[in-house]
Amino acid sequence: MDKKWIFFAVLILIGVLTAVKSLQWPPGVEGFPAAIVRGPWTSAVGDAVSVSFQLESPMGGEVLYGPEDEGLVERVTFSAADEPLHVKLAELKPNTRYVYRIALADGSLTPQGHFATPPEEFVPFTFLVYGDTRTFYDRHRLVADCMAEEDADFVVHTGDLIESPMRAEWDAFFASGRRLFLSKLFFPVLGNHERNSLSYYRLFELPGAGGKQGEQWWSFRWGDVLFVGLDSNTQFLRFTGLREETDWLNEVLSQDARFKFIFLHHPLYSSDVYYGGNEGLAKLWHPIFVERKVDIVFCGHVHAYEHIVRDGVHYVSTGGGGAPAYPLGEPVEGTLFSAQLVLHYMRVRVDEESVAVEMVPVARVPLGEERGEIVPLAGEPLERFTVEAQAPVPQQ
Repeated sequence: MDKKWIFFAVLILIGVLTAVKSLQWPPGVEGFPAAIVRGPWTSAVGDAVSVSFQLESPMGGEVLYGPEDEGLVERVTFSAADEPLHVKLAELKPNTRYVYRIALADGSLTPQGHFATPPEEFVPFTFLVYGDTRTFYDRHRLVADCMAEEDADFVVHTGDLIESPMRAEWDAFFASGRRLFLSKLFFPVLGNHERNSLSYYRLFELPGAGGKQGEQWWSFRWGDVLFVGLDSNTQFLRFTGLREETDWLNEVLSQDARFKFIFLHHPLYSSDVYYGGNEGLAKLWHPIFVERKVDIVFCGHVHAYEHIVRDGVHYVSTGGGGAPAYPLGEPVEGTLFSAQLVLHYMRVRVDEESVAVEMVPVARVPLGEERGEIVPLAGEPLERFTVEAQAPVPQQ
């Protein structure tokens, strides 16, 4: 390669890395110790909750926690480690809002975080869904800050958290979403941009089920409601992995549940002009979703919003977390609503016999890779729809 082009390539790379690195912790969130370079974030793992974070250099400390109405009455110590730390909080009360803070050995203390624990039986609850937060992390911050203000128990991310699994990208992702991650449990699924990287598995403690590290796909129950996260990256799964995941999927969906929600990155159906849906996965998984009475399938990958219904199954593409916004084509069969060039997230309210879903807009953005004007929106949902229970409600 000509030396001149090498020189320009290096300048471009330096500019990109500098732009990512310059995205520091959000203003207004005071008191974060400089030693914590990522996090904290939380996830429910079995009967415990994992408090995760990464330090600039090895250091010990404590996680202080307790029910919201009691304060920081419990503590768990942790030792110095180079890898992301995952501190397990066990013997928690069900259906309880908790507060927590991380106290480091150097005397510094994080602001107060929050998480909720699953109920043993059904109680109404709210969760949030969004996806495709890569590339424009300043836009991700806009969406995440709005979500942090929501009264919801947890968040599910539909994949493509980062542009590529590099240190600077992960730093930018955690920096831009810090308010959100501090406020709610967080459950991601793999997108294609994660590339099935080991860094993803090191960072996130997930409920677990199978595949790589036992966390490539997962499921958990919130009361009697079933949540299933899938890996739709067939290029990494290959035939053996896809068959294993599909067998597991069929089995896990056979259990009784008040409602059943699926999360995966690649939509089975879409009007996206570049992608257009995944015909192979549609033939494989859609019949299972129909037979097992799945209520809603949440997807990412398409950097827009689509609501499509096929054979009673609602498919929602929600890729408005910050990635470049791409256009949609002509509506496909079953399309009820679509919107493009809008940063957004989903608010999902689960009641005894119905689910209320709202697409919450955050801002209007330019097409594609352009960095033009971003127009904030009022947050009034662009679409609302309700899903009624398909099967008799389980008796408690």
